[in-house]
Amino acid sequence: MKKLLLLFAISLIFIGKLFSQSAPPNMPHYDKKIAHFGISFGYNQFYSNMIGKENPPYQDTIMGFDSDRNSGFQLMFVSDLRLLTWLNLRFTPGVTFGDRRLNFYEYRNDVFNVKSTSLEAIYVEIPLEFKVRSKRWRNMRPYLIGGGKYTYDLGSIKRKKANPEETMLKIDNSEFFYTLGAGVDFYLPYFKFGVEIKTSYSLTNILMPDFHTRYSDVLDKIRTQVFYINLTFE
Repeated sequence: MKKLLLLFAISLIFIGKLFSQSAPPNMPHYDKKIAHFGISFGYNQFYSNMIGKENPPYQDTIMGFDSDRNSGFQLMFVSDLRLLTWLNLRFTPGVTFGDRRLNFYEYRNDVFNVKSTSLEAIYVEIPLEFKVRSKRWRNMRPYLIGGGKYTYDLGSIKRKKANPEETMLKIDNSEFFYTLGAGVDFYLPYFKFGVEIKTSYSLTNILMPDFHTRYSDVLDKIRTQVFYINLTFE
């Protein structure tokens, strides 16, 4: 992840120098339009924050648990509405594909095992975000972004068909997130190209408490975190 962020920062600096030196500025009246439309796609990483109970059962068998960070991708449609000179409202519905792998470390019958379950995620996302923009500097314009979104996990349809005896735990298919991030828009001769990084934090406990196994019963909450690197074309 550190190498990926370093490469991202170096790329931004290089692209910024490349586009900021062009003269005259590209599309000088672009930001005077009320609305813009485009597409966005990129890379993501899913992480599940697993919170255990204060006095969990099975303390003699379940020794611990954690979650892997797994990669995926997403495709979004961008609708951008100018509210003020420095403030835009963005509606970017789309689909996000990812995977959540949860690991449980157990000691049973004098044998140490790692039991894992993979929960495929296919999110239909309905986000609404505010984009706070700085002053344009020739052909580039940094910005901050923040907002919220609702997601519905289509992967739950596949999980409902799984054998209950092989299911380690169940999770809800609906989540609410808040999102924070930053990016840079680059004004090209015929369109605007944007690069942004952001993170979404779930406000929802997706663990289903009515489904009981020795794995689910040691957990109190599961919250999702998703890290994004997106490219936008408007």
